[in-house]
Parts: sequence; C-alpha cells; structure tokens
Amino acid sequence: MPPTETERRLCEASARGDWEGQIAAVAGEDLYLVVPQQGQDPLPVYEDPAVGGTCIPVTTRGMLPPWHPQQLFDRVTVEELAQDWPNDKWKLAVNPGTPCAAYLPATAAHRAAWTRVRAQYGVRPGGLLSTHFGGPLHGPLAQGLACGAPVAVHHSVPWNELGTAFLDYATDAELLREQWSVVDPPSWRQRLDQLLDAQFVPAATEAALRARGVGEEDGGKKAADAGSGEVPELVEKYEERFRADGLLPADGRVKSLVALDYAHAVALVRWGLGARLCAPPEAEQAVLRAGELARAAYGSWQEFSAGYALGRALAFDNGWFGAAYQEAVHIHRVLGQDPASPWVGLPFA
Repeated sequence: MPPTETERRLCEASARGDWEGQIAAVAGEDLYLVVPQQGQDPLPVYEDPAVGGTCIPVTTRGMLPPWHPQQLFDRVTVEELAQDWPNDKWKLAVNPGTPCAAYLPATAAHRAAWTRVRAQYGVRPGGLLSTHFGGPLHGPLAQGLACGAPVAVHHSVPWNELGTAFLDYATDAELLREQWSVVDPPSWRQRLDQLLDAQFVPAATEAALRARGVGEEDGGKKAADAGSGEVPELVEKYEERFRADGLLPADGRVKSLVALDYAHAVALVRWGLGARLCAPPEAEQAVLRAGELARAAYGSWQEFSAGYALGRALAFDNGWFGAAYQEAVHIHRVLGQDPASPWVGLPFA
C-alpha cells in the first residue's frame, strides 16, 4: 500500500507510463534531499543501473526513511530543482529503489515543464488532513498522536508520523528556537514538561472552567466552596459562537483549555525528533503521556477539540472572530467530519 496519496498517484502514473502524470503527482508537494555531511558533495549524485545514467535522488514525504540521528533532509520543490539543475543529461530519481520510483528526464525542455506544472498546482496549502499508512493507526500511540492532529492539519503533514521530519531538519530547528526558545535537549525537555503540566494555558480561566464543571455536577456547592473566579465573558462569548458553528452541542460548554498544551506537546515531540533533540523511545513515551493526560481531562474528541479551539481563540483571536478563529473552526470540522480523520475512526478512550 502506498504510504500517502502522493505515492499512490505517483505509482499509478508510473504504471501507465505517464510522464506528465508523474510530474503532476509531485509538482505540488515537498520533496526531500539528503543534507550532505561534512566533506560530502552538496548534491547526492549517483549512477543508477535502472536507467543507466547519472541521477539526483529525492524522496517524497511518505517514503522518508526511519529516523536516524545523522541522516537529515531538506525540503525542495520541482521548481527549485529546475532552476538549479546542474546537467541536462542527468535524471531526477524520485524514490529510487522502491515500488514508488520514478525517473524523470531533466533536459531544459523537461525542466520548463516541471515549472509549468508546479505553477498550475501551486504551493501545498495548509489545513489539509493527511495520513501515513505506514505509521500508527490504532492503539495508544495513535491516540496520543491524534491529540497533535490539529497542528498537523495546520501544516498539512501526516498526523500519525513520528520520525524523520515534521517539516524538515532546518525548519523544525528554527521553529523550536523562534517560537519556543528551544535550542538543545535540556531546553526541549523543559518545554515539554511545561506543556504536559499545562503551564501555558491561562491559569485563572482554566480554574474557572474546571470549577464551573464541578458546580454543574453538584449544583454549584463545590464551585462556590473552591472560591474560583467567574468564567470570563469572552469565554462565554466564544462558547455561544461555538454552539452556533457546531463546535459545541446546543447546550455544550468547554470543559478545559489543556487540549491546547497537549496538542502542542505532541507537536513539540515531532519537532524535537526532526531537529534531533530527542530520540524515538523518549518521543513515544511523551506522546503516550500526552494521550493519557488528554483522556483524564476530556471525555471525547469533541470535548478535546472544543478545548483546543477555545485555547487557540483566546491566545490568537481575542474576540475578533477573524482568521485565527476561522482556522480553528476549519480544523474542528476537518478532524470531526472527515471519515479518514483519527477523531472519527479512533476511540478517544
């Protein structure tokens, strides 16, 4: 089975002998080049007996090899390859040596066609649900990875990958550095622990939401005894809109905001793997822990999704109901309604 839709389209085009179909299968996608190690040539040129000539190999997303501490990859597009191609006689080898292989001629005319098709397909947009059929699809690890699915959909990467790259080595490291001040394994571990402890959600609002939930269960006595503050008016404003937009049932309320931190914890694990700040065994344990904590805080994917959406809205929308809010609604609908979504096919508990 091809691991993603990209490889499926590529295999089908190759089986037909359809050169244009092969280009179309990868034109809108990221391709991956091995990052050369010190002393190596900048391009991994090799002689391929399958075509009897010189090739430059690239890998599609679904065919990236398993995580290895020294094997790193950069993303590249067919347009970038066309612009910097070094030799008209060489070929582009896509996934060489695999069932999803394609060998593309790279003369000036062919490269011009790459660029035209790339312009037709454009950049891969955000907000897409993608699954890697070679990754975890069932069980606790898949459930933990599904907690990070909102971030995966935001970036249009497979929700259930735990390995070589989230975006690519350099981008993963840059994202961790700029957005999370993570530069090494100790700082990565510190941020992960903070996220798993839900230290980034607003504490007063979180306490008020939890007290309200307790109060609804016992008629309000425990909430009053706890002395927690009132739920902010902005939260109630979002909940009203959530009910209108289908993020909550007609009488629903948000239980907790911690879904935002747990989703980011899973993403931090995947970025950390990509930046080589952690290794797979530690990453798997962290993802499993995120899943356990999510199940302790919520009773369903819908509750988790509402908590994530409210956390995003409070952090990035602030009552405007603008682009950040619309993105949260889109992610909720994609993950809650698409039959291929883990939130549809996987049990929450």
